[in-house]
Amino acid sequence: MILFDNCRFLIATPDPEGIIENGWVLVDGPVIHSVGGPEDSPKDDVVRQGGEVVDCSERLVMAGLIDSHNHLANYAFNLLPGIDPSSLEFSGISECLEKFIWPAYTWASDESTYDMTLLAMCNAIKHGTTTVTSAFPFPHGTFRAGVDSGMRLIMHPQTVSNVLMGDGLDDDGYLALTEEVIQNYHNAEDGRIQVAVHPHTLYSCSERLLLGCMELAERYDVGFATHLLESIEDRHLSDAQFAAWGGTVGYLQDRGILQERTLFFHCDQVNRAEAEIFAEAGVAISHNPQSNATYHGSVADVPALRAAGVTLGLGTDMPAGNLFDNIYTAYLVNAIIPADHEGQFEPWVPIELATIGSAKAQRLGDRIGTIEAGKRADIITVNLHRNTTLYPLNAGNLLYWIVTKCAGTLVEDTMVDGRFLLRGGEFTFLDEEAIIAHSDEWMAGFESWYRARKAAGEPVTVRKYPDYESR
Repeated sequence: MILFDNCRFLIATPDPEGIIENGWVLVDGPVIHSVGGPEDSPKDDVVRQGGEVVDCSERLVMAGLIDSHNHLANYAFNLLPGIDPSSLEFSGISECLEKFIWPAYTWASDESTYDMTLLAMCNAIKHGTTTVTSAFPFPHGTFRAGVDSGMRLIMHPQTVSNVLMGDGLDDDGYLALTEEVIQNYHNAEDGRIQVAVHPHTLYSCSERLLLGCMELAERYDVGFATHLLESIEDRHLSDAQFAAWGGTVGYLQDRGILQERTLFFHCDQVNRAEAEIFAEAGVAISHNPQSNATYHGSVADVPALRAAGVTLGLGTDMPAGNLFDNIYTAYLVNAIIPADHEGQFEPWVPIELATIGSAKAQRLGDRIGTIEAGKRADIITVNLHRNTTLYPLNAGNLLYWIVTKCAGTLVEDTMVDGRFLLRGGEFTFLDEEAIIAHSDEWMAGFESWYRARKAAGEPVTVRKYPDYESR
């Protein structure tokens, strides 16, 4: 047993009523046994039974953060502006993918995916993320990294029709691989690793691949995840492609894609009427404010989506990002809202999105996202000793101060399933220096590969057909 005792602030649920001062959390194996206040601490019983007591009198204790959308192994694209400035010269989302994103996927392998995913996981663990998703091809490498990291992982094995990835697969190959991954990896590691199907997006996948993925999701009762309406260009071109159905959302309705198992990434261009359709169908959305503001200049209308009743999570969409940064960004970009949405974006909403919201979006709301008896022991602590940023604190300003002052925060402890991955700010078993060294080798390899192909006049992205054409 492990007791987080005398917590200066314990956030059991992400709202003002969920704050407990001088509370405690008792962990028994991989689950939370019980939670309480100062008057009934089980410290003496835990000591008598030989358990461990962690003094949290100068710590904030809360549920681990949950990243509902990321591409963990895709660090290579970060190098491209320095290797080839023209990679950032694009006019829209299709050209952005072709010049800036797809080259890294074209080069990648299971081996690079393993090391680069571990690197991203180190970054996430240090910033308080206990559950992470990864939309990426090469799922065997992703799975091995998930096992070795100790993190909770939802794998989104990325499939695509319109470009030739480094795995060399076509639609049939991707459907076969996705089924194999579900059969072998879903619910592995005592449920710590999950699998959801992932066609990349409507305009990059054939209808056969899109519907084939949903058929697998229904057959195996797993999640279905895809990018949707993440830019103004995407909105216009997708609606034109699906004009016969009255636009993109009409097509999704007709093809049975709008389901409780469905998670859409981004949705920056979803309007209020569509939000109500999504809410009625039980669809969830991953809000990615930093990524979208950076690359597309737009973000999802979170107040409108919440008002409609859509389940919302928070994602980083980039391996070098972190959720504390995105909590702050979500607050900033949604603080300026239409007058008719006043009161729809309380200060604690971004924390809710990054915890219980993301848990529900991944269909894991009964397991993680809050600190409650019976849930998995995914817990983080923030050291408040000599913390001049989070000062002064009281129960009334705590949630607002976390949202506005915790950007980029490094945590003291990160626990998943009752196991410390980070303790006192240090990794308990991961060799971060070795992981970085391996990643450095892969990045040097990517740069050599890219420069060689450019010098030889060879493509760094191999297209099968243009985006947005009807198929």
